[in-house]
Amino acid sequence: MSESVLVIGATGTQGGAVADHLMDDGVTVHALTRDPDADAARSLEDDGAEIVEGSLDEIGALETAMEAVDGVFCVTNFWEHGYDTEVQHGRNAIDAAVESAVEHFVFSSVGGAERDTGISHFDSKWEIERHLEESDLNATVVRPVFYMQNLEGNREDVTRGTLALAMERHVPLQMLDVDDLGAFVARVFADPDRYVGEAFELASDELTLTATAIRMADVTGVDVTAQHVPPAALEEGMEQFGEEYRVMFEWFNEHGYESPIDELQAEHGLKFSRLEEYLERAGWDR
Repeated sequence: MSESVLVIGATGTQGGAVADHLMDDGVTVHALTRDPDADAARSLEDDGAEIVEGSLDEIGALETAMEAVDGVFCVTNFWEHGYDTEVQHGRNAIDAAVESAVEHFVFSSVGGAERDTGISHFDSKWEIERHLEESDLNATVVRPVFYMQNLEGNREDVTRGTLALAMERHVPLQMLDVDDLGAFVARVFADPDRYVGEAFELASDELTLTATAIRMADVTGVDVTAQHVPPAALEEGMEQFGEEYRVMFEWFNEHGYESPIDELQAEHGLKFSRLEEYLERAGWDR
């Protein structure tokens, strides 16, 4: 079991969920952040995390931070930095872990990264995964699918009765509650002998657009209509990353994620959130 873990990206959604579950398990969390004075960093410190100033640009600082822990959780950011910088950040973290003799390295990739999707932010994660494999670190890869938290951007429209996504109404989309990711990663760090060398595509629920609208209606009490938005409209309507979203949703509709949801829960002793459970916890029923 890893008794201390450096969480890279601890002030973000993924890293925050991982940090919370690790601390719940009694693991000492070292939270890497560029801004120790940020509200999210202060909140983590109040919860018991040790705040470490640094970033994925600073290999020396990464090595110093990693020398103080048994394990590392790493998440990288395509949307903020772009392809090349994200890949370099991932390589920096892996190389620092090698130099620091980290016992267990967990990388958060993306569902489908290994399947040659042609989606840039999937390909960047796959490039990092390949570097991780070449490093010979004791490592585990988690591949999260579409986050339920992404639906927060639709909340206002849902209250008006419309759920508009670039999904065909009958095509299922796997979704993941980020809290389930945190629980799974904590399980991985608790039993490294079982999980080293493995990769897991993680999802909590699988629903068509129509079924998603029905679940939302059940929780909110509002009649919600599912509205298909052509993926091409995303490229036309977005100033940044429009093409990336178009390609991604085309892949969702034609191929999609492949997480064995029921099998994962049974084999790893976890209960993942159904969409309505997440919505209720997130206050959609108020």
